[in-house]
Amino acid sequence: MNNYQICSHWILEQQHDKNPQVLDYGCGAGEIIKQLRQNNIDAWGCDIFYEGGDYSASIDPEFMNNGIIKKMNNGNIPFDSNSFDFVINNQVMEHVEDINIVLSEIQRVLKPGGKVLSLFPDKGIWRECHSGIPFLHWFPKGSQFRISYAAAFRSLGFGHYKDDKSIMQWSRDFCEWLDKWTYYRSAKDIELSYSKYFSSIQHIEEYWLQKKLEGWGKNIASIVPISAQQLFVHKFAGLVFVASK
Repeated sequence: MNNYQICSHWILEQQHDKNPQVLDYGCGAGEIIKQLRQNNIDAWGCDIFYEGGDYSASIDPEFMNNGIIKKMNNGNIPFDSNSFDFVINNQVMEHVEDINIVLSEIQRVLKPGGKVLSLFPDKGIWRECHSGIPFLHWFPKGSQFRISYAAAFRSLGFGHYKDDKSIMQWSRDFCEWLDKWTYYRSAKDIELSYSKYFSSIQHIEEYWLQKKLEGWGKNIASIVPISAQQLFVHKFAGLVFVASK
């Protein structure tokens, strides 16, 4: 099960007294929205469609034409206050320069008692998930040594989105992309930011792991203490948690 499916399943598994209103913040191509609408959930989306990851060309034109997915301008979520029961953000917050502005907007559009599901890597993750290189995000921005470090791992077969680039060109390009488009924060700083806008935070990394695994792997994971499951996911995939308004 991929992250899109996990987010959709989490929404579907919540207890609903009525048809919930769901916003996918940073919705990309709208995969989560599509899955939820196929299950009769009123799902909406917004994105800035930034240069570092613009998936607008892959969106169902009907979603854009009917206002189901809207483009954000100046950081503002283009929906009314107190509109949504749930807000999802999947692999978005590590690309946000000012997380407090974003969380303030999410808090605004959530209804009282609403929940926000967040999945994204913090600085403590052991593998930089975009590049696939261990600890690449631990280097300071602009580090020249990081390029050689990335190239060394790339020569061993590591790395995503290789295309037909040479090892050094891929390493330069990815390090430049990380410098421009990622903002890794510590788990402590993330929790402090969320606590300014939401009343409680519940980590559910074990939920992600159970959904991700199948068969015997799922059975083995289920007997491991929840704290160990959460630590494993945190270090290898990122944070997964729910905050309530």
